[in-house]
Amino acid sequence: MPNDREHGGAEVLLASQLWPAVLIPAGALATLVAAGIWLMPSFPFAPAGLLLATVVVAWSQRGDALLADEAGLLVRHRGRVTRRYHWEEIREAELTRPGFGQVALAVYPHGGPWDVPGPNSAVLVGRVWRLRMPDREIQDRIHALLRSRGVRTTH
Repeated sequence: MPNDREHGGAEVLLASQLWPAVLIPAGALATLVAAGIWLMPSFPFAPAGLLLATVVVAWSQRGDALLADEAGLLVRHRGRVTRRYHWEEIREAELTRPGFGQVALAVYPHGGPWDVPGPNSAVLVGRVWRLRMPDREIQDRIHALLRSRGVRTTH
């Protein structure tokens, strides 16, 4: 999956993985609901609601991806591809975990010291659903691509 290319020539750096992001919370939700049948008066509505929300959000963002082409970074969100940053606008970048089950690229663009986003504060680009960080091979490939385009990495 990470070495795939879009029909426009863009390389897929990170893509949402639907099965762990939906099936694991859905399995926990099913177990919780089955246990809740026995505990009917004290059914745990809050955890069930959080699990259901996780499943719905992950399902709605199942096709999201971070892409790269010769001009810069692209983001595919809900089937629509948009340009985020050109390579010359990016000073530094690193993979990060912005929340539960998500991976994104933290991009530090050029600018003044008080610009937001800027060289001292990142913007998260290409948030995708993955329960774990990508394996070392994918991380190394992403870092090598960034460095080949003149972007510093923390790796």
